[in-house]
Amino acid sequence: MNIENPMVLNNWHDKTSESEMKKDFFGDTIMPSDDYVIDSSEVILMDNLERYLKEQLGFEFQTAQ
Repeated sequence: MNIENPMVLNNWHDKTSESEMKKDFFGDTIMPSDDYVIDSSEVILMDNLERYLKEQLGFEFQTAQ
């Protein structure tokens, strides 16, 4: 019996597919399971949203006292 590994069959890690991967505003790769937002034409991962708001839009975050 000869069982083949589906990861090898699908070749999901092929170098040619890497260029097709989406990147967010900061250049981080967006995976299919990632959450993201779109500001005009910019795509920002949720993990980078606070950074984007601070650096690009001048938002200030504070904690209530």
